[in-house]
Amino acid sequence: MMEIGNLAVARVLEAEGPPTPLTLLGPDPALVERHRSWLYPRFIDAADESFRLNFQTWVVDLDGFVVVIDPCNGNGRQRDMPMFNQLDTPFLERFAATGFAPERVDAVFCSHLHCDHCGWNTQARGGRWVPTFPNARYYFVAAEAQRWDTRRADYRKVDFEVDYNANVFEDSVLPIIEAGLAELVPADHVIRPGLSIQPAHGHSEGHCALRVDRGGTRLWFTGDAFHHPLQVSDPRLTLGGDDDLAMAIATRERLRETMAREESYMLPAHFAAPHAGRVIIESGEHRFVPLGD
Repeated sequence: MMEIGNLAVARVLEAEGPPTPLTLLGPDPALVERHRSWLYPRFIDAADESFRLNFQTWVVDLDGFVVVIDPCNGNGRQRDMPMFNQLDTPFLERFAATGFAPERVDAVFCSHLHCDHCGWNTQARGGRWVPTFPNARYYFVAAEAQRWDTRRADYRKVDFEVDYNANVFEDSVLPIIEAGLAELVPADHVIRPGLSIQPAHGHSEGHCALRVDRGGTRLWFTGDAFHHPLQVSDPRLTLGGDDDLAMAIATRERLRETMAREESYMLPAHFAAPHAGRVIIESGEHRFVPLGD
């Protein structure tokens, strides 16, 4: 459990990804050098100039209202991307170790419906996919659900070398809709006072962030708006796979400005330890400040 401001937030790790070459992100070497003191070794491995994505779920308890954010990949899924295919991880055991039973969860929010953000919406039981959090309402932004609905005549695959989102709607989204647990909401939806969905489009068509405002502590669960801390300083950096890159860049610019102004906390989906932090403006440049620094 992590203490962030006056809130307790749990992180459930599903898996750590393989080394990703920093060159794939494409930062200017001068940018990396300016921030070397805090980037290494946490966010860049000097041995091979690479970084690793964490695949993790956030859990926050808001006065007894338990919210799960971005429930990772899930076990036993047929995926075209090898690193996501037929996983067998102790995610549910790690989830239980947070002190929250799946039945205790009140709300599940998926920032978007890529495979690594909605898989544990369901689990396999008796040869079918059933809700993992049976008493929760699942909040899907309507435009995002439409984007990945393979039943639609205008459905299109991801613009990437591998169709990493194949089968996701069928095993991780449609079973929730059919179970009557889905809330298909607009991109600016208020779930309850102090808990709201905010537009953060670009990485996917309906990608959104979740904002918590409770007792003077503000949290932004930013999903895949940012994959690496360097994107806070240079929003043009990308790992690819965006539905709309220009919009993704604009979203990063807007979110970093908002988080810096509000002095809020940033909780992305994939950052390495300490996984969360703040955004500040230093010498005219935005930068990520890891939690605890």
